[in-house]
Amino acid sequence: MNEVVIPDQTRLALAPTVAWTPLGENAILIMSACDAIPGKVPVAVDGNPRNRADTMVLSWRRPQADAGAAMGFLCLAPAPAPDRAGSGALLLGRPGRPLRLILSPKPLPLQGFLAALADEAGQAFPTVVDGLLEVLLAGKANPRRLRAVGMLLQSVAKPGGFVEVMGPLDDGVFLQGWSANFAAGQTRLLVAHGGLSPATLEAGVFDRDDLGEGARGFFGMLEGAPIRHPGEIERLFFRGNDGWRALEVYERYVLLEPVTVPGHLRDGLQRGAAPQATLDKLRRLSQRFDGRDTVALLEAPVRAGIDDATILDGSGVLIIGWLFDPDRKVGAVTLRGGAQACAVDRLWTRVSRPDVSAAFAEDPRYGAALAGRRNSHGFIVFAPKMASEPGQPIYLEFEIEGSGPAFLPLEPGRGPARRTLERIFGLLDPRSSTAAAVVERQIAPALQAAEIAPPRVVETIDLGTFEAEAALGLVIGLDHRPRELSSLLAMLAIDAEIRPLPIVLAAPAESFDRIGAEARRLARFYGLSLRLALVDGVEDACDALEAGVRACRFETVALLSGAAQIRMPGWLGRLERAFRARNGQCIASPTLLFEDNSIRWAGAWLEGEGPDRRICNRFVGYPLDAIGSLGPVEVAAGAMECCVLARAAFIEAGGFARGYFTTAEKGLDLGLRLRMGGAPSIWVPEVEIYVVDDGEPARPHLGALAALADRTSFDRRWALAVSNMRG
Repeated sequence: MNEVVIPDQTRLALAPTVAWTPLGENAILIMSACDAIPGKVPVAVDGNPRNRADTMVLSWRRPQADAGAAMGFLCLAPAPAPDRAGSGALLLGRPGRPLRLILSPKPLPLQGFLAALADEAGQAFPTVVDGLLEVLLAGKANPRRLRAVGMLLQSVAKPGGFVEVMGPLDDGVFLQGWSANFAAGQTRLLVAHGGLSPATLEAGVFDRDDLGEGARGFFGMLEGAPIRHPGEIERLFFRGNDGWRALEVYERYVLLEPVTVPGHLRDGLQRGAAPQATLDKLRRLSQRFDGRDTVALLEAPVRAGIDDATILDGSGVLIIGWLFDPDRKVGAVTLRGGAQACAVDRLWTRVSRPDVSAAFAEDPRYGAALAGRRNSHGFIVFAPKMASEPGQPIYLEFEIEGSGPAFLPLEPGRGPARRTLERIFGLLDPRSSTAAAVVERQIAPALQAAEIAPPRVVETIDLGTFEAEAALGLVIGLDHRPRELSSLLAMLAIDAEIRPLPIVLAAPAESFDRIGAEARRLARFYGLSLRLALVDGVEDACDALEAGVRACRFETVALLSGAAQIRMPGWLGRLERAFRARNGQCIASPTLLFEDNSIRWAGAWLEGEGPDRRICNRFVGYPLDAIGSLGPVEVAAGAMECCVLARAAFIEAGGFARGYFTTAEKGLDLGLRLRMGGAPSIWVPEVEIYVVDDGEPARPHLGALAALADRTSFDRRWALAVSNMRG
């Protein structure tokens, strides 16, 4: 075609008024008739050559029309200004004289426009619509264009088969059905799902005996469709050799669980055919977890097992298991659950498992491979931030050299973080370096990350006249171990400074039957003002103390662990006076003693400089005489087993941290937070209190490993702050 030039000035003349409908903000669709028009023309809005575009023209013959209107046509044009400030005219360039058209004052709705097009085009309507679909799909998609495409497809698409099976897999959807017009390989199609969206189907085809001549089954993966569930799919449109076709979704389609989709892909690959690129892609997708233990089916000498898997709420997943891989065929191990993944082989700690070696040594297939190998087949790993998703399995994926991935399903339980982690201590030799690595790399991070609910008072029982808002009150915290209440309350009752004070006795709710009656009897006998607080979620005495503080509204609280034993009367008055001497802006703690009168705690002291700066219990194990006759002195942190402090400061600091196994680090952590909040710790040497066995955890198998875990956790939290502390 010769170049067509639209003149800068075009004389206004009578021009036909044309029907039009908007397609988005920047384009319109117009329909008109003329004597002749080429397949591609330039179009200008309001006669302005600077606002022009090239457009494809779809035309048809009108046999009964005059010569001047013998050719009907349809084309896209730039949208006029929203305020219609111009003349509402379009100028189409063509050989000879340009064609000037006037837009009707009001646009037609899309459905009305298409109905008018069908009447006007007659038998040519399917051909015109097919061309229009190509034009609309070639342009930039917008809701109006896609709506127009959807309406056109509804009118011209022929039946193309049915989708009978669907199932989600990752961000795609598995489809299986039949069609007589479908080709294997990658097919672009349109998905109707309330709206209309482009997508891609990678599919193979296979023969089916139950179909008519020319029809075949198909299977594959639909990708790129913005749907959340396969049930949203209404139908699929695709272009076959003879025009557009529609795949309808069978009313009683089968919906697969995601875990079963890989098996259906494998079945399709065994009996179907497709181009190699499609086969490779579908084969990769088929190598997904389908609920089976496929590690046990490997020909390679690789086997694995899980001893325990536990989901720690709000924290992650803890796994204890073993991997037998003498020939190092495993390249990577990944924990997967829904959309989550964690490379556990980069995090785990390998541990000795001679039982695994012994089990495989008797098997002639593996015995030779074990010669000279270590027994480090076991592993313990904490996968942080992993959580179970509803309806999604959790499993381990092993990348195997030469054979692709293999899978091991997990059936994790749920458990409280602290008790779950404590069980691991019983599996470890505290003298081994492996045990230290497990504690530092797995246990400590898991406990620090855990979201452990604070203790909660479930019931209070007041004995005597209890003044909840007293200026000073005593809070006693008991853990699960039996305590001799009679001697403790007797020592409190004979102390003239303590007897009139309100006392909160906080204890685990499950201990009520054991201590409730005794506390009631002793309170009445000694005339004590006592509130019995029954607490849910108590792991140790610190939890009980915190719940007790929250169960009252004393201005100043004296904390006393259930493991403490009173050595002398007047102890609380002396601590309170030291507390008042600092205007109530401190934590006053006594000297803590072992039963043999040696020092258990005499201040937490800062020692060293810079990165080597540490907090030390300087006098532990020394005889009491070693501290001489010192007066009150400021230390790095107080002893929470026995102290006096402002209740408001305790509450503002957030109480005891949950991420420790033992009370020692819990108390030290709180002491430092109080210090940073403006309440330093004061050691009052002249006041002496016995603390019996509270340095040992409530469950006896913790010991040194629990202390190591707590020290690791404490250093991670506080090392930088401690290195910059003064004092």
